Amino acid sequence: METYRINSKLREDDREYLIHTTNDPSVGSVSTTIFVDGVQAETVSCPHPAESDPQEVLSLVKLTHGEKKKEVETLLQTYSEVVQQGDPDTTYQLGTAFFYKRFFTEAARLFVQAEQLRAGHHQSANYLGMTYLALGRFDEAVEAARRAVAARPGYADYRNSLGEAYLADNNPEAAIGEFQEAISVNMYYGDAYLNLGLAHLLASINAGPSGGAAPSVERITGYLHKASLIYPEFKKRSDFEDGLQALKTGDRGRALILFREIRDARKESRRKEFSAYYMRFVTSPGLVSERSLVDRIGFLEGELGRNPTYVDLQAELAHCYLEHSRLVWRKGVEQFRKTAEMNSSLPGVTEALNQSDQVRRVIDEAVGKITGKR
Repeated sequence: METYRINSKLREDDREYLIHTTNDPSVGSVSTTIFVDGVQAETVSCPHPAESDPQEVLSLVKLTHGEKKKEVETLLQTYSEVVQQGDPDTTYQLGTAFFYKRFFTEAARLFVQAEQLRAGHHQSANYLGMTYLALGRFDEAVEAARRAVAARPGYADYRNSLGEAYLADNNPEAAIGEFQEAISVNMYYGDAYLNLGLAHLLASINAGPSGGAAPSVERITGYLHKASLIYPEFKKRSDFEDGLQALKTGDRGRALILFREIRDARKESRRKEFSAYYMRFVTSPGLVSERSLVDRIGFLEGELGRNPTYVDLQAELAHCYLEHSRLVWRKGVEQFRKTAEMNSSLPGVTEALNQSDQVRRVIDEAVGKITGKR
């Protein structure tokens, strides 16, 4: 079967976006790759039936390319609109969409702007740290992650992110402290256990062969096994056993490489899982709506169904419930207002409007204080 290729280029400010779509006859799939200034950002593949004729495959290549091009165009258009709006929450939410699309430079700009628009915007600081980490800007990653932890020291995610920044900056001792804090908040935090094993492994490598205080193989292996108990998919990978074997034979450098690959593979899997979800914010008018809140609640409930001890998500879900109740209450008040305008003599409608509006003010004040959004 013939191989088809379609390329499109988009430009926004000083950036060039190349969308490349092709089919692979050997495996029966169509894939689209996005390059930003020549650097690969995202690749998405989808299979097609082996018996597809050439015209069907060509049509699929064209359709897939068109959808991905439209997606990038929508992202870039929304980027320009949101930057001009100057709303910190909207800016942050769009930043997450860019982050999970691996458009890291754009994501960093948005998270920086969100922090400038609202001092103490800890969500943006946390994601900015992760973005700088992906860009290899380790000092800045540590600085941003520190701001997030300072604002919310009890968030396990923030502790884990700061630990990863320290780890990338070759400071395993500081990283160990952050991963331990994350586990103290959520004792079933598999990512933190894996990172804790990596941090002790790096510390032992840095200590050298004569390092008397170097962590033992048993200690490192214990953390890795805890991670695999929480995330059984780790053990299904051949490199997990290869990494343990490398530890036993004293090849700690190889073990570090293998377990880093396992961690990065999990991150990439999660990125792909979240990418489609966060794109919903781009297509939702205003990015903060009842629909987006309902979607977010459903997403969080699903995540917590798999890991009910995830404290940070429990807190976020509570915030979403409150934000949703506030929106729904406002709709009720507005409905009474419309009713009163149509027929103010309808029994009880004026009193209902006055009472519900008074309660609405109390709800707005309470939810604003709790969520930090007034």
